[in-house]
Formats: sequence, structure tokens, C-alpha cells
Amino acid sequence: MAIYHLTVNVYSRRDGDSSTAAAAYRAGVCIEDALTGEVHDYTKRHGVAFSALCLPGDQTADRAEFWNRVEGHHKRGDAVTCREVVVALPAELDSDARQDLAHAFAKHLADTYGIAADLAIHEPSKGGDNRNHHAHILLSACAVSPNGTLGKKAEALDPIACKRAKHATLADTQREHWAGMVNAALAQAGLGERVDHRRLEDQKADALKRGDFSAVAQLDRTPTKHEGKAVTQARRRGERLPRAKRNDTLKAAGERRFNQHTRRFEDLKAKAAAEGRLQSVDEQALHARALLERRKESARSLQAAAGAEVQAIDQAQARRAAVQARAKKPHKAGASKPRPAANAAGHQGKVSAAVERAARSRDRVQQETVVMQEAAKQLEAMIEEMLARARRALQQPEATPWQRATARTLLETHDAAREAREAHRRAAEARTQARATVRRARADRGHHGPPATDPVSVLRRALGRPTAHDRQALEAAEAVKRAKAAEAEAKAEREQADKLRQQATAAAEKARTQFAQAFDMPAPRYDAKPELQPEPTTTLAPTGEPTTSKPRGPAPR
Repeated sequence: MAIYHLTVNVYSRRDGDSSTAAAAYRAGVCIEDALTGEVHDYTKRHGVAFSALCLPGDQTADRAEFWNRVEGHHKRGDAVTCREVVVALPAELDSDARQDLAHAFAKHLADTYGIAADLAIHEPSKGGDNRNHHAHILLSACAVSPNGTLGKKAEALDPIACKRAKHATLADTQREHWAGMVNAALAQAGLGERVDHRRLEDQKADALKRGDFSAVAQLDRTPTKHEGKAVTQARRRGERLPRAKRNDTLKAAGERRFNQHTRRFEDLKAKAAAEGRLQSVDEQALHARALLERRKESARSLQAAAGAEVQAIDQAQARRAAVQARAKKPHKAGASKPRPAANAAGHQGKVSAAVERAARSRDRVQQETVVMQEAAKQLEAMIEEMLARARRALQQPEATPWQRATARTLLETHDAAREAREAHRRAAEARTQARATVRRARADRGHHGPPATDPVSVLRRALGRPTAHDRQALEAAEAVKRAKAAEAEAKAEREQADKLRQQATAAAEKARTQFAQAFDMPAPRYDAKPELQPEPTTTLAPTGEPTTSKPRGPAPR
């Protein structure tokens, strides 16, 4: 079975990393660092099957000379000098096919981002997994021309810059591309194995749509984490680090769950065959019938709620009409002040019509609000019922593999959506606090005013000895810059949190729909604004005759 793996690592001087040392170790060569004078000699290293330095335009350069120029090009002490992409190569392919596949991917990265890509293919180590063919691709952090000239920073490789610009990162864009290249190479070799870059949840949902319950049972497991070099070396020494223990526990649990699914499916199949209930069904017809039943149930519940609220509003209108009727009675004799007469016949009709329209508008808004609140309560109740049923399904042995898979997905996505909403709330509060900090900083800057422009103050600032007023003004200006930067970062985090919240909410809604299909129950749906039919209004004409006006249609666009 072909294995998919792609990770992106960062090498920074702040962590003590060096691009010359990284290139020498991965290619198994000797490189002397021109800045430090340190010699990185890895010529005795075994397991390097192939190495090549790729520049844009299908060009190449000397490895030692190039990476020394990269080290000299970056001046900061905490600079990121290079990045690394590690990919797993299919063990099903031969060595030439793996070399062509990795070399083509390195050239693709160099041409796509305009950088240098230093490729090194490593063979499985002795005593390890003999399928562990992989490739290390060192990427220069700066742009590189086809002739090897170094340029500015490659913004497309920096995840922070991509987040600010709202662009996809290197890992986001290249994971799917690498999966396509691997699958194309496997198909060209005449092999049936394929790799998938998506998460297990997405793969499981796709298998459910296809009706491939065998694949669903295999994908119904908790993903493990990559162990890396340190954990693998500890395993060879007979030690099990915490990550190794966790992965072993998850693998054993996944195998037990798959075996339980298989046995339960076979038992149910044998029982149905013995009772004569095993027959083929039209899945599309069943799905259409379940969808129709869910829509009917939702319409009935909303109609019942709307009818109750309309009845309450009619009663309120009747009470209001009684009050208005009492107000129109003739003035009693002996009262302190007589009732004033109307100025004209038309004036009474206009006022009555305005009062009636305002009252009906308030009633309609109240009706919509109450109906929306009632629908939201019903939605929450249906979701709680689905969660309780999902928890029971995970404990019931008679539940089918599809039902157990949808139940587990429902619980996971519900928790993820709740956490995403909480994270969005915290990000919104942080953005609000950041904006308040910016306002305070601007107020402080306005209090101190700009730096003085007289010749003495300008000269003292040039000599590095500003006056107390100038020092306070400059500090206030710097505080405003820092506050603005913090606000921009908080805004980006809030937008990212909002995006994750929307994705988590969509995933939870999708999981609820699949769960409802598996258990043949109505899926919770809620419209933001219910459609209510307008009622005709009764007004008084200028002559005093009551007339009925028809409801208006929508205004022309």
C-alpha cells in the first residue's frame, strides 16, 4: 500500500541551524562554511541514492558555492536561510521511477516559486522499514534567478506572509499537487495503488457517498502522528517514547475497531440471509423518500409554531381594537374638558390608516421574531437528540458500521464546531482590545504632539540626544506603530478564526445530514427568516367609508 507523506520544515539561525550544514548532510558531501570556517563533512554517510541542485529554468549550480552565497546573503542573526520539504516516495516503484518523480517535483518547486531546490533521495536505513524511501528538498528562502543571482525574500514560502495576504501556503498548495504526481507515476507503472492527501474524515465521508462500507471501516480510526528520527532511533534501541506509545495504542485500537466492524457486518449479513431479508435496494429511492419525510416534518413543525403565534397576535389586535372603540365614544357630560372635534373628514382617515399600518408592522416584526426563536429552540433540541442518539449508537452492538461511523463523525464535528466558535469569540475580544489600545496610543500621541522643528531640536535629534519633549513624542509615535501592528495581527487572527468557524460549522452540518440519513431521521434545518403572507389592511377613506387595500408587491429593482 502506497503511503502519503509531505511536511514542510524551517531552518533558522535563531535555532542554530545552517543551510550549508543541512545541504552537506542531506547530499552526503563536504561543505566548508565561509562565514564560520566550520567544515561539514558527511562524505562517509550512506544511503544517499541521488542528489541534484535545481534552479529555475532547468539550470543548476555548484552546491557548496551556492549555499555559501545564501549564508552571506542573509544578514540578520535570526534569519530563515532555507526551508525543507520532505516527501515519501512509493516503495512500489523502482529506483529510476522514484528518481524521476522526485526530480520532477523539485524542478516544479523551483520553477513555481522562483527559488533553488536542492534534492536528495535517501534509501531506507539498515534495521528500519525497507519501504521508507523518501526525499529531502531544501528550498532557498530568497528568490533565485536562472543564472544563480540571489534576490529578495520569497514571500510565497513564508506562512506568516501568506496568512496576512490571505494566500494559500506552500503546504496547502503542494500537498494535492504531490498526490497527483504520485498517482500519475503509479498509474504509468501499471500499479493499482493510489495515495490520498485528504484527512481521514474527508476520505471517510467520500467513501460513505460512494457506498463503500469496506473503505469506511478501514478509515474509521484516529490518525497517528509522524514519529520522526528521534522516535525511530529510540525504537531501534528498544525504547518507546510517549509518541511511540500513543501511536501503538491508536494503531491497536484501529485494528480492533476494524475487526469489530467486519465481524458485525458478517453477522448481520448472515442473520439477514437466514431470515430471508437480504435483498438489493434502490439507495436513491430510499434517500429521496427520507428527504421528503424530513421536509414534511420540518414544514409541519414550523406551521404549528407560526399558527400559535398568529393566534396570540390576533388576540392582541382584538384587545387593541376594543381600546380604540372605547376611545371613540362620545364625551361624557360634566367632564372637565370636552373632546376636540376633527379638523376635516380626511384628517381622521389618514391618522387611522397610519396608526393601523404602524400597529400591523410591529405585530409582523414580533411574529417573525417569535417564530425565529421557536425554530432556533427546535433546532437545538433536534441537535441534542441527535447527539444523545449518536452516543447510544457507539455503545450498541447492533448498530451498523455506517451508523457508528456517522455517529463518531457527528460527535467529533460538533465538538470541533463548539471549539471553533469559542476561538472566534476570543479572537473577536482580542481584536476589540487591540482597537482600544490603538485609540489610547493615538490619544497619547496627540497629547505630546509632533517632534519640535526648531534648529536646536533637529540638531539634538541628529546627534542622538533629543529633548525630553521629542523623546516623548517619538515614543508615542512608536507606541502607535506597535499598536497598529498588534491590531492588524489581531484582525488577521479573527478573520482566520471566523474562516475556521465557518468550516467547522459546515462540517458539523454535513455530519448531521449524514447521521440523519444513516438513522432515517429528519435532519435539522433552520431558515434565518420565515416567509409570512401579508394581510390586507382596512383604512378609512376621506368620506368615512371603510375600504380594503390589497397588499403591495415587492418594489421594482
